[in-house]
Amino acid sequence: MQKPDSHTIQEATQRAKQRLPIGELQRRNKYKDITEQEYNDLFDCAETFSLLILESLSKEKVVEQEI
Repeated sequence: MQKPDSHTIQEATQRAKQRLPIGELQRRNKYKDITEQEYNDLFDCAETFSLLILESLSKEKVVEQEI
């Protein structure tokens, strides 16, 4: 598995933001006071977390192939 390029990651983030716009997120009690900056930070953290999972999965497959 190869690491996705930054363009692909940006497109995926934009699609996720379209599926969950800030207005819809603010309707939930936990996020009712979320600002635009916090919204963007939330997606940045989710993006980082997703990339870490992908990286760990790809490294796991490499180790399995070496065995």
